[in-house]
Amino acid sequence: MSRLFWKFFMFLLVAQLTAVIGVSVAIWLQHRHEALQSTGVETSPSARSLVEAAASTLQFGGIKSLENLLKYWQERPVLQLLAIDTNGKELLQRSYTKTSFDAARLLAEDDQRHAKQIKLSNGQSFILFVPDDGRNNRLAQRPTELKQYKGGSRKAVGRFPLMPLLGGIVVSFIFAALLAWYFSKPINILRTAFEQASNGKLDVRVASEMGGRRDELSDLGHDFDAMASRLESLLQSQTKLLHHISHELRSPLARIQMALGLVRQSPHKIEAFLNRITLEANRMDGLVGELLTLSRLESGAVQVKKETLELKQLMHNIIEDAQFEAESKNMKLKMSLDQNYLLQGQPDLLYRAIENVVRNAIKYGPDNSVINIDCSKHNDNQKIQITVTDQGAGVDALELEDIFKPFVRGSSGSQTVGHGVGLAITKQVIEAHSGQVIAKNIIPQGFCVEISLPYNGLSLS
Repeated sequence: MSRLFWKFFMFLLVAQLTAVIGVSVAIWLQHRHEALQSTGVETSPSARSLVEAAASTLQFGGIKSLENLLKYWQERPVLQLLAIDTNGKELLQRSYTKTSFDAARLLAEDDQRHAKQIKLSNGQSFILFVPDDGRNNRLAQRPTELKQYKGGSRKAVGRFPLMPLLGGIVVSFIFAALLAWYFSKPINILRTAFEQASNGKLDVRVASEMGGRRDELSDLGHDFDAMASRLESLLQSQTKLLHHISHELRSPLARIQMALGLVRQSPHKIEAFLNRITLEANRMDGLVGELLTLSRLESGAVQVKKETLELKQLMHNIIEDAQFEAESKNMKLKMSLDQNYLLQGQPDLLYRAIENVVRNAIKYGPDNSVINIDCSKHNDNQKIQITVTDQGAGVDALELEDIFKPFVRGSSGSQTVGHGVGLAITKQVIEAHSGQVIAKNIIPQGFCVEISLPYNGLSLS
């Protein structure tokens, strides 16, 4: 058992034992008090009726009739009435307490109906009363609750409730153990899972081991599973990222090494080989630059400095720069912009994000095709939507979400030159501007990227 189990167990056990012992002592003291105080005369209506009946029997039937009546009552489940003569002798030789007899005599002298003193013609006198000394409790007297005193009198004394106390202790022990186990088990499961996760075992899951419980500890188990799943995904992504980076850098490095080897073999072609080395070095520099930008965006190191900018001017600059690449494939860029909208954002970041989408459409679109760029405002959600559509083959439906991850390219464009980082940068930039970017295929043919950005008004120019 764990330390937490014993802490729970001892705390709950002490709390329950304190409650059980306290209640037992309180009940015992109450019963003892009642027993000690129960030494007087019964004053209930039934006791008064018995006294009246016994007095009439004694007056009109004599001692023998009263004796027969008392014997009859003694065999019946009724209160037991005592008849005590002037010598202190009870008619049926039953014991009584001096306190109850003194109380009955005082009541009889005051002519109370709860006790009567009957004088017979032969000079004998009897005091009739029903004692309230515990012997009439539930119409049965327990001999173990009486203690014999001098003169034959008895006094009721309550026993300490030992058996209820022992039962309470046993029940407290069982329930304390169950409660301690109920609370400590899921915590121990989580502790073991955290140890495994810290040792690199991120595929561990604990929600299924929580059973059918529905509480905060179960929620904690589900949260741990979500955390472990996220960490496992991030670790896998990091591993894939390192793999892709090494792959992307290895190819230009291999070509540089090959060019250097050819330089040594053919020194007269050094100019051509130097141009090749410069090209490959620029490609590696571009890759490293894009990775640094993506890393800074993902880590939040880039603080977006927003300013008011015109969408028309931004899109005009992007299309003007992209037109050079489009002309090499005999492609046309068509833009539709109904009004000059204003946006809040950092111009250079938005420029790069949207340009990546346009250049991606040029790269994967077929020759002699048209790329449509539509800018419009959605009144329902106060967003500006920039839609870039090409006439390419699109991507597989399962790859639509993955193309915004680093080094992921559509299968249809796997042979196209590029690093696969541009759309990942686009996603990070747009989300940093409280926007959203999605990709979808167009039927029967085509590919579309939709960028949504917050709307800030219209330009007055």
